[in-house]
Formats: sequence, structure tokens, C-alpha cells
Amino acid sequence: MKRLLLIFCLFLMPFLGQSQTWRYVRHEVCLGVGVSNFLGDLGGAKGIGTHYFKDLKARSTRPSFMGGYKFMISPAFSVKATALWGYLHGDDAVTKNDIRNNRNLSFRSMIGEFNAVCEFYPLGERVSPRYKVSGINGNKTFTLMPYMFAGVGLTLFNPKASYNGNWIALQPLGTEGQGLPGRPEKYKKYTMNFPLGVGVKYMIDKHWSLSFDLSVRYTLSDYIDDVSTSYYHPAAIEAANGPEAAALSDRSVDPSLGWTGVNVLPNGLVNYQQRGDPNWNDAYMFAIFSLNYRFSKGATYIPKF
Repeated sequence: MKRLLLIFCLFLMPFLGQSQTWRYVRHEVCLGVGVSNFLGDLGGAKGIGTHYFKDLKARSTRPSFMGGYKFMISPAFSVKATALWGYLHGDDAVTKNDIRNNRNLSFRSMIGEFNAVCEFYPLGERVSPRYKVSGINGNKTFTLMPYMFAGVGLTLFNPKASYNGNWIALQPLGTEGQGLPGRPEKYKKYTMNFPLGVGVKYMIDKHWSLSFDLSVRYTLSDYIDDVSTSYYHPAAIEAANGPEAAALSDRSVDPSLGWTGVNVLPNGLVNYQQRGDPNWNDAYMFAIFSLNYRFSKGATYIPKF
């Protein structure tokens, strides 16, 4: 019992040591820059496409930007609202999976994201630098604070494909027969997302800090890349949405392999070949470096040793 009490007290020490100061520095703003990467049906590593890190392809990395506001609830917990802007990209030409490589689909999409997350600092988030005993006059220690976060948000997207030198928006074209007999209506160009990530924060002084976090967004849409289920009759797609729609619905390198398109069997039945994997919704990830500024309201900082 005494050992458990000692462990509990040691866990609380980072929070008790600054039990008053943090109340004066609850507000923080941040600006960040980083990269994004898509985890879905198009492109990816060798094997079946997934929304896990093993399917990450460096050539699909694109830039991203972030701005946010954070409110500290306690030294252990904060809530944070962020807005992110960036690009996602996927291309079957970069994968070594033969079936996806022959499918030959690609996309890019500008994304806008708004989310709210809860951050947890297991060792407590410091609000003033810690000093070495041998160098009280300004000799600070190196202060790193790990954290993890989870939340919910909204993603706006608009997948496009390059065709005859132009970038064509894919959602209006119904490339999988959306809106036609036997198929669902055209998908929405927005979806909920669920951020999950880890990070580390470095304190420069009582106002400024740097942080780096790595996170993944799981979504409720399988159409961020415009690919989800199976092929549809190209003639029906062309009749409804034009020749561009039919051409972009099936861009296979070698249709004779039988891995793509719509096959009419001798008995009259129709085999709609798999175009995407509807069992997994799309996901994407961010790696963000950010500069943070903390506002203070008349707090008196007492050096910690």
C-alpha cells in the first residue's frame, strides 16, 4: 500500500509543482507546416491496400499547413481546435502491386480540415522553464514534453484526375456508376474524420515553444480518391455523363488481363470487376512542425529546479 501511495505521489509531482502558475497561461496559438500522405485504394506499397502506415508511399507526400488555438484545462489536459489545409495524392503507377499498377488510376485532392482534439501530457505540460541548480542565472535545462491526442473533425475534399493535360473533377462524373441503376447516389465531398496522434513539445521560454506531432485521420468516406467499389458499364456512364467520365472510369494498361472492367459471361450474367475495396474507408496522415505562443495574464514565474 505504501509503495502504491509513493508511485501515485510521484506521478502527481509535475502537476502539483505548478498548481497555480498554469492558471495564468491557459491560452495558446500555433502555426505549423508539414507534410501529408494518403492511405487508401490508390498507390501505396506492395500488397493489398490498407489504411495503415505500412501502405505509406513517400512519393505521395504533399505539403500541408496548420493554424490552431489551445486552452489548458490542467497541466495534464488541454483542448485544441485546428484548421489544416493541404493536398492528398495517390497514383497506381508508383506501386509494385501488379493488379493496382495495371488499374492505372490516380488522383489528387486539395483538403481542408477543421477538428477539435483533447491533448494529454502524461508528465504534465510545463508553463515555465526548469533551471539547473549549478546555473541559476539563466542556465535552463532542455525541456521536452511528450503528449498524445484524439478528437473529431470535418474534412472537405474534391478528387481530380489528370486527363489530356487538364485536371478533371471526378465526383460529378460518377466513375463507378453513381446515380445509375443499381448504384448509390453520388458521394458527398465532405466527411467526418477522427484524429489520433502523438507528439513532443520543446519549451524555448515562458511564451514560445516548438512542437512536432505525427497523426493519422480515419474518415467515414471511401471516396476521397474517388475509388471504392467496382467498375460499371462504360457505355452507360458515357450516355449519362459523357465520354470523359467513361474514359476515367477505366484507365487500365492492359484490359486483356481480365483484372479490370465489366465482363459479360457466356451465360449472360455480368461480372463487375473490383475497382476498389469497400471494406476500408480512406485515411490520411500528417507530420507537422509548429511554433506556439502562450499568452500570460500577470503570472509570476518562480524558477523550478
